[in-house]
Amino acid sequence: MKLVETAYKYLYTCEEPRGSNRGPLIDRWLKALGSPVGSAWCAAFVWGMLDEAGETRTLKRSGRVQFMVDSGRLLPADKAVLGDLVVFYFPKLQRYAHIGIVVGKTSKRLDVIEGNTIPDGAVGDQREGYGVAKKSRLISDRIKVLRQV
Repeated sequence: MKLVETAYKYLYTCEEPRGSNRGPLIDRWLKALGSPVGSAWCAAFVWGMLDEAGETRTLKRSGRVQFMVDSGRLLPADKAVLGDLVVFYFPKLQRYAHIGIVVGKTSKRLDVIEGNTIPDGAVGDQREGYGVAKKSRLISDRIKVLRQV
């Protein structure tokens, strides 16, 4: 699948400098989305991958994950297939605030390539990290598949 291949191509892309929400590729993804340079960029990464893979989705084109969620439909995480987008709900924020691309699945876990995160096992913020990483996520009620209506 082209989207999955495209996401793998950018694995380990990092902010320059770390913690800045900046870097040549990150700035390009943010600008293409119309988001300010230096903004949180997980959604910009996903849109950049969709654009490069030549995929269109009828979701709201936004750097804010919740706006994308509001324009699509949510399914349980166990319904995910390769190339699906998954969103993460943050109870403290009372909204969906992170997104990634499904690149693998087992009965209990999803492998997801995400931007603006940290590698599994690293110390720091999973949602406001410093790079593109492949994460192994336990399927839970806080993770949903985001599909177009």
